[in-house]
Formats: sequence, C-alpha cells, structure tokens
Amino acid sequence: MSNNSSLRTESLTTGDRDEVYLKLPIGFTIFELILQITIGLLGITGNVIVCATIIRRPKVLSAMSQYLLSLAFADLGVLLFILPLSVLNIQFSFEWVLGEVLCLYIIPCTEMFYSAAIWSITTIAVERYANIAWKKMRIGGRRSLKRSRLIIIAIWVMSFAMASIPVYIYKKYDSDSRRCWVSFSTSFRSGYLTIKAILQYFLPLSIIAFCYQRIGKRVSERSRLFQDETTSQSEVRESSSMVNANAILQQTKRTQRILKPLVILFALTMLPLNIFDLVTAYWDGFFYQSYVKLLMSAVAISIFTNSAADPLVYCIVSKEFRTEVKSLLPGCVRNRLKRRRELNSTLKTKRSIRTTESAILAQCESTL
Repeated sequence: MSNNSSLRTESLTTGDRDEVYLKLPIGFTIFELILQITIGLLGITGNVIVCATIIRRPKVLSAMSQYLLSLAFADLGVLLFILPLSVLNIQFSFEWVLGEVLCLYIIPCTEMFYSAAIWSITTIAVERYANIAWKKMRIGGRRSLKRSRLIIIAIWVMSFAMASIPVYIYKKYDSDSRRCWVSFSTSFRSGYLTIKAILQYFLPLSIIAFCYQRIGKRVSERSRLFQDETTSQSEVRESSSMVNANAILQQTKRTQRILKPLVILFALTMLPLNIFDLVTAYWDGFFYQSYVKLLMSAVAISIFTNSAADPLVYCIVSKEFRTEVKSLLPGCVRNRLKRRRELNSTLKTKRSIRTTESAILAQCESTL
C-alpha cells in the first residue's frame, strides 16, 4: 500500500497536492486515526495471543497449526510495520518523513507479508486436499512437522522473492524533496501490479476454491465408503485403515471450520487493495484525482481489519482455542470470569425453578 501510493505522485509539489486532494474535516481525520490505532492494538494483541497459544499447544487449532502460526506472524507484520507506515504516508500527503533507511530497506521488505498470509491459508487447503484425496500425508509426527516447517520457509522465501525484491531494486529516495518512490517504467509497473494481484489474490483463491470443491466431493465419497466398511464384518484387516480414514475425515472437517471463515474474510477485505492496484496499474491519472486519499484510507482500514480479525475467527469457531486463551489470562481475570459463569448458571437455574413452579400452580388451579 505504501509503495503504490508513491508510484505516480513523485512529480507533484506540495502546493499541487494541497490543491489536488480533498481537504477532509479535522474531525474525520481524528476518527480515522483512532479507528486505525484501535484496529492495530486489538489485532496485535490478538495475534500475539494466537502465537503464544499455538507455541504452547501446537494442535489446539488443528493439525495445520504451523501454517496458522505463519499466518499470525504475517498479520503481525502487517499491523506492526505496514499500518504505521501507511498511516504516515496518507497523512503527510505522500512526503516521506522517516528517512532513507526505512524507505530503501524496510518498506520493500513489508511487501512480503500479504503474500505469506494468503499462501499460508492456501497451503492448508492444499494439504487437506492431499490428505483426503490420496492419504499420503501423515497425521502428526516429526516428519509431518518437519515438512510443514520446510513448506513455511519456502512460502516466506517465495513471498520475499516475488513481492519484495523488485521493489528493492527500483526503490529510490530523494533527501532534498523528501520523496520515496518506486522508479518502475509505466509498462513494467503495469505488469508488476497485474502479476502481483494474480499471484497474491486471484490464483490462491482459485486454488482454495478448487480444493474445497474436491474436498467436499471426496469427503462425501469417503463417508459413504466408510459406512459400507463398518457394516461389513468380513474385512477385519482393513480396520486400521478405516480408523485412519475416519481420523482424516474428522480432521478435515475441523480444519474446514477454521479455514472457511478465514478465506471469506481474506477475499472480502483484500479485494479493495487488489482493485486499487489494478486501477493504478492502468490509469496514469488516478493519483491526481481529488478523492484518492479517501480511497487509500478506506483500503488501508480494510487491510488492517483482515489482519486484526483472524484471532476473532479462531475464538468464534474453536472452543479449544477459547479455553487456551482463558488459561493465558491472569488469575484474577479467570476468577472473575468463573464467578460470572457461576452467577449466570445460578440465575438460569432459578428461572427454570420459577417456571416449573408456575407451571405446577397453573396445573393445580386448572384441576381445582
């Protein structure tokens, strides 16, 4: 986001920018900053809790917890680096105020977080499909853990090479005018942003959709086959494979409960960024439009919401995760929550007793 905003505005002077862009009310700017800071703080806290929970109990979210840990690190990268840099970039009218080092070396590195996030989610879908389709992946074990870590390393290396290296090569900084921009040619910039949108959004979502379709078909086929095998008592030697097949089915369903809302969240919240990128790729005058800063702010909030909401998804769909989060809370907070649950249980019991007594009295009166 911070790179794209500087692609086509390097020729504008400060006075030109003041004339071109809408002057938003100070109240709106304050509200925008408060919203972005709130999203950032909640997201950072939530993703730190996710990391601590997975490190403490690696299988609390599913057998794919290593990939969810990778996703949490990518979300933390977005919230810790991209969020503050984007806020400064939007509020200071495209003038870079953080110096040469951050411009040339830190900004390009942040580009890999988006790619690492979506490909971590995509890998979960691919591995689930491989498990259910071919049963070639083992459930748990050292080999599975080692393979997962190697795949995660490959995801981050690929993300860095695909998204960050081109920006490193073409990133420029001018200390006199305090400009930080990417010196892509028009044709290269259009191709780069198009390929980036395909590799970081459309392709992974297509792969996930394909895997979901195939997983759904395989699950129904395996469920029918498993039911047929359990009713037959003649093939006792197949019992271990049947148990393994059933375990894979249950694990797949559990993973899908977590993965599905993550994919929907990513697809909805990252769509504005990719539309924004594609528009800037083929419309040279886009950054000269008066409303561009307002659009950039909306796109940024959408991106940050994606990274901040993932822990909320885990809390909603996973009872085990909620239990682990409660165990991480201080003792006084846990005791307060326990007392509140006990109080609610007592109130429900009293209401039930009153309802029963009222029903008995009503029945007695009708009898008399």
